[in-house]
Amino acid sequence: MHHSGGYDAHSQLVEMMWKCLDEDQIRQLMIRMIDSRIRMKEHWIEQMQYKVETYRMAREMLEQGMQKKEEKSGGEKRL
Repeated sequence: MHHSGGYDAHSQLVEMMWKCLDEDQIRQLMIRMIDSRIRMKEHWIEQMQYKVETYRMAREMLEQGMQKKEEKSGGEKRL
């Protein structure tokens, strides 16, 4: 079923919850939410760094393989 122009149940619940909190509680929850986003982004960065390292490792292995192949074939280089 599609609701037109309204909030879903989750959004309504969250909105009601925020209205029931005092300023300190809201501030505390906002800090936790921001910390969670920071951790998520840091984890994403770590994953990307790992992928970059893996690609670099693969490139180096391929280059070493090409060098060994060239050495075996008498040092001929193709352009």
